[in-house]
Order: sequence, then C-alpha cells, then structure tokens
Amino acid sequence: MIRRIAGIVSRPRATMAELVAQPAWRATWLVVLTSWALCGGWLLSTDIGQQALIDENVRISESFGRTITDAEYAALLAQPPWWTYFTSGGRLLLTPIVTLLTTLAVWVVGRRDGGSANWQQALSITVHASVVLLLGQLITTPLHYVRESLTSPLNLAAVLPAMNEGTLLTRFFGSLDFFVMWWCVLLAIGIATLTRRRVARYGVVLGLVYAGFAAVITATVAVMGGA
Repeated sequence: MIRRIAGIVSRPRATMAELVAQPAWRATWLVVLTSWALCGGWLLSTDIGQQALIDENVRISESFGRTITDAEYAALLAQPPWWTYFTSGGRLLLTPIVTLLTTLAVWVVGRRDGGSANWQQALSITVHASVVLLLGQLITTPLHYVRESLTSPLNLAAVLPAMNEGTLLTRFFGSLDFFVMWWCVLLAIGIATLTRRRVARYGVVLGLVYAGFAAVITATVAVMGGA
C-alpha cells in the first residue's frame, strides 16, 4: 500500500498499470480519509481555524453579492459553518460521494473505450489519484493556520507573475488549484492505462472540464458583482 501511494507520485504510469492489473483501493482510501480527517480536525479545533472558517463563509457569500449582517455574523460566531471547510480549497474532491461519482465516470469511459473495465479497476484509479489531493491538504493545512485563511495558497494566480488583484483573469487563475490539476493528470493516466489509449485523449478533456468549471465560477461572481 505504501509503495503504491509513493508510486502514484514518483512513477504514476507504472503504478496505474499495476492497479489495472491488480486492483486495490481499501487501504489507500482509508489512509487518505483518515489523514484528511486528522488535518481538518486539528485545524478546525483551533481558534484560528474556526475564525478562518467564518471568514471563508463570509468571503464566499460576499463573492456572490450577498452582504452578511451583524446578526448573521454573530450567528456564525456562535455556530461556525463547518460545511464551508469542504467547499473551499479543492476539499470537495476528497469527499466519498465525489470519489464515487468520479469512479462512475472513469468506469463509464473505460467501458466505452476499453470494453472490459470493471468497478474495482475504476475505483482503484480514482482512489490513488486522490493521493495528490491529500498531499495538497498536508501542505496547505499548516499554511491555512499561518495565513489564518482557508483559501488555497497553491493556485495559479498566486504563482504567476503580474497578476493584478480583482481582475477577471486573476479570479480565473485563482480558481485553478495546482493539486487539482495534478489530480486530473493522474486520472487521465489511469483511464488511458485502462483503455490502452493516449493520455492526451483524456487529459485534454479533463483539463477543459476543469477550466470550464473555473470560468463559470468566475463569470458568475463577476455578473453578481462580487469581489
């Protein structure tokens, strides 16, 4: 299990080939979910984490043009909106329901293009691709604490030069997380291994879907007048 987890980062093609030949997902998924729960549990147990949770909720609301009243803010302080943690920083992709939905998509594409893909193979590919999402959480959790914010510090807007804050382009690149893009690449490699087709065939589609989602979010925020 540890060898596969390390292999998905250092040699993804060989690891995906091994997973297709010998599907395995239970131990890896348990490690991913347990490690993620420990990261989130620690962060949200601190005063800084809880305040960051409230600030993120306010930021999301104001991004879509909604103003938080003093009474609503007081209610957030009394009962922090824990669900907000799962909707920011790409964490939604680590939830079991999204993992299973992604597995369904991998299985459908595998059956369509490969003919012999089974559920165990698809789930093994999806679970091991999510290892990089966990890696992202392991890196960003202490950064969240230091920065006192739940927004991802590992998006393209943060690393590309000359990004003027508040512009549409900055918002768009700010919606693209490095580890989510890595996850898409791993899924493309896994599906290509499953179907014995070119990685680019699936990588381009996944990249366009992710970019399209980011564009929709950016446009929605812009139309609703958020900051």
